[in-house]
Amino acid sequence: MGQIANIVINDGQATPVAHTFAPAKALADYALLEDRTAGIYVGYNKLTFSLQRPTGSAQSATRNLKLSIKIETPKLEVVSNNTVSGIAPAPTVSYRPVAELVVTFPERCSLQDRKDLQAYIKNLLANTFATDAFEKYELPY
Repeated sequence: MGQIANIVINDGQATPVAHTFAPAKALADYALLEDRTAGIYVGYNKLTFSLQRPTGSAQSATRNLKLSIKIETPKLEVVSNNTVSGIAPAPTVSYRPVAELVVTFPERCSLQDRKDLQAYIKNLLANTFATDAFEKYELPY
């Protein structure tokens, strides 16, 4: 079993910045990691992993494992400290970009099946079709 540790991921800036996601919560089937550079909890970037294991009888033909990976990058509202009271308002989230990957593995799939699927996903995200969908909202048609 892997040990929970910091995960470092570069952003998409012209000069990429490395963001360190530190463990915040770990359960048997769930891990939450946070990039705390925002300094304010509501603005933390969050990375979550969860793995649902098969349930039901061993004879069931649809026993699957379900892996979910989610990343959230909230953007805080820009506020002015020029309030009537002179007290800055509490920070609020302006919007929250989210990406979620859900993968279903039949219980009987092989290690090579899982490696192939991961390679397809990595290569797909590096493909110009995916880049255009992310950056220009264009579909490959």
